[in-house]
Order: sequence, then C-alpha cells, then structure tokens
Amino acid sequence: MRREITRIEPRSAVRVGFFLGLLFGVLLGLYSSLVLKGMGEQGAQLLGSAEAAQIKELAGVSTILLAVFMGLMGALLHSLIAGLCAVVYNLAARWFGGIEYHVQETEDSLPSTSGEMND
Repeated sequence: MRREITRIEPRSAVRVGFFLGLLFGVLLGLYSSLVLKGMGEQGAQLLGSAEAAQIKELAGVSTILLAVFMGLMGALLHSLIAGLCAVVYNLAARWFGGIEYHVQETEDSLPSTSGEMND
C-alpha cells in the first residue's frame, strides 16, 4: 500500500525540536564543562598557571549553569529550525507532492472478515 506525507504540523515539529535541542544542549554543555575543567587541570603547560587557575575555578556551579544555558539555547535554536523546516516542507509538498512510502500489511494487521476482532 502506498502512502504519502502531505503535511507536517509545525507546532508538533517545534515541540520535538525543543525537546531534542534541550537534550543535546544539556549534553553538549556538560561536555564543554568537562573539557574546560580538563584544560584547567592540564593547561598549566599550555596556558600558564594564572589562566589555568582561572579555568579551574569554573568547575562546580558554573558547570551546571553552562549546561542549563546551552540546553536552553539549543532548545530555542532547534525549535526555530524545526518549525521553519515544517513550513518549508508543507509548501514543497503542496507544490510538488509529499514523501511517498510503502506499507506492507501483514496478516495480523488485516481486519477480520468474520466480524470478530483478533486478540
């Protein structure tokens, strides 16, 4: 059976984009904090002792703040991009047709012909 996706609701795309942006932003923020902490510990050779000490002081509460900030910025950015992509897809699907996909029905998914429902 052939099906076609003709419309993506922009509101649902924004919700999904927000969640994914928040998740990946927090993960990226935590990773960035760990990299900064590692640079502070190993950076005395590269940066100098004064700069390395300043970077070391960033650990702790600023790690959490960086993760939250990166999460919120990622959520905002991904929400805007997802909503814009949904609107552009809807316009393209209206003009040229949507994405077609094929579905193969199995015996379990076919409706019963005797009027009884399958368990």
